[in-house]
Amino acid sequence: MEYNRNYINLSDNTRVKLEKFLGDIYSYIETEYDKGILNPIYYRDIILLISEGFPCLKNKEKWEKIGYDICKAIKQDLENYGVVENDIGMISGFGYTCFVVSKYSRRTGNLKRFSNSLNKLLFDFVTNKAEVFKKDPETFMSKYDVISGLSGSLYYLLDLSWSEDELKKLEDVISYLVDLTKYYNYKGNSVMNFHITRENQFRDDEKEEFPNGNFNFGISHGMIGPLIALSKAFSLGYKVDGLKESIVELFGLYEKFKVYKDNIALWPSQLSLEEYLIGKCEEEHYHLASSWCYGNISIARGLQKVAKNMSWSEKENLYKDDLINIINQPNANYNLLSPALCHGYSSVLSIKTFSYMNDRDYRYINNIEENIDIIIKVFEENNEYIEKHKEVLEDRDNFIEGYFDDLSLLNGALGISLALLSVISEDVEYGKLLLID
Repeated sequence: MEYNRNYINLSDNTRVKLEKFLGDIYSYIETEYDKGILNPIYYRDIILLISEGFPCLKNKEKWEKIGYDICKAIKQDLENYGVVENDIGMISGFGYTCFVVSKYSRRTGNLKRFSNSLNKLLFDFVTNKAEVFKKDPETFMSKYDVISGLSGSLYYLLDLSWSEDELKKLEDVISYLVDLTKYYNYKGNSVMNFHITRENQFRDDEKEEFPNGNFNFGISHGMIGPLIALSKAFSLGYKVDGLKESIVELFGLYEKFKVYKDNIALWPSQLSLEEYLIGKCEEEHYHLASSWCYGNISIARGLQKVAKNMSWSEKENLYKDDLINIINQPNANYNLLSPALCHGYSSVLSIKTFSYMNDRDYRYINNIEENIDIIIKVFEENNEYIEKHKEVLEDRDNFIEGYFDDLSLLNGALGISLALLSVISEDVEYGKLLLID
């Protein structure tokens, strides 16, 4: 692979390991393609990896063809079976398809009309959903979150060009998220609409732990996704009633429940209604793992981005310092076990590199080689274990994240590869899916 040596300096040993890892992943995909056995489940993930790594790849003509063939298969599938209108998610659904096809199109110049038609269809789905949601007071995280809800889609659509009439419809999406920061009466208490009642919680264990519902603080399913998206809309000049006030309200909630432990900022993963009402969170509800989905590292990065979007320079510097303190902990203090992008070390690496891309502060990447080493080490250990114990792949109670045959974005080898790719190429955009760019 070819890469920018003027971006992040690595030791020869780390560079060789990183290049070998990425080379092995791309070779694996190429071999599966040549044999005609690429798993369609991972088509979108593979397009993303091809597109993100395209400037670094040799034999570009073949990789362009692989990507084109996969896009063609996706197009045929959409024509044959249609699009599930409810499945708009930027990571789990149709939005992800739009993102990866757009990236491939911009890299290669191919399929521009197809990409534009997908984006327009997503726009229609998202704006229609916002209209429906505004009439339905029930709050579910799937309505607003980054994974499958409106905040992830809005964040993507804000980067595209729209007509005046379409921009007005996009304002309705913003307005729906703004309305979630308003209040309603729940059992005699004034409670923010982001409150998820017991009945609307997704898992049974949540219903037991939070009998009166909860407020989700994580970036994958929580309130900070809408907060980041709203602040982006504000920075782009959108005028929606209550927009700035909603940002101030949500930002204040995250500030209110932030605590420091050994100079490391922590936030709850989920906050019970009782904790919300008294303004104090029990220690066991603070999330210690520095993962993307619920960890302090993604929340600190998110609040830094919000403050920048709002031109709150003092707050931006505060959350930058929080983020750097989190980043520069020893690997063991991240409280992670997985190499993957959602729950593991690749989330740390990705936030390091995207933060560094923004302002070239070397404090973000002080211990980056240790991070790379442990990702590759755990990935190799996983593959060695699976090779000897293939039955573990059928055991739902012993789920393993990060191995060759799993090419998924959040839990598999593809997300790990993207994280490592972000060390040798600053021309990557997958951070936009995670709202960490």
